[in-house]
Amino acid sequence: MCEAVEVCPYCDNENVYSEWNTDTQGFVAVCKHCGKKIFLCDECMHNEDNLGMNCDWHLEGSCSVCMRGRIAEENND
Repeated sequence: MCEAVEVCPYCDNENVYSEWNTDTQGFVAVCKHCGKKIFLCDECMHNEDNLGMNCDWHLEGSCSVCMRGRIAEENND
């Protein structure tokens, strides 16, 4: 478990998630300010299985996709 901190790309507010466990909760969270789903990019970049600190985020149609998950842009589900 760790403290995950991420700025929301939709509302630009900082989110702090105390005691976040990426093994059970994953790398997608809900912004505490606007309610949209966001990637926990910093947790991904510093995860023990990402030694090169690589990011493969890209758009795929109307979705944001990376090695850790997918977020639909149209309705942010």
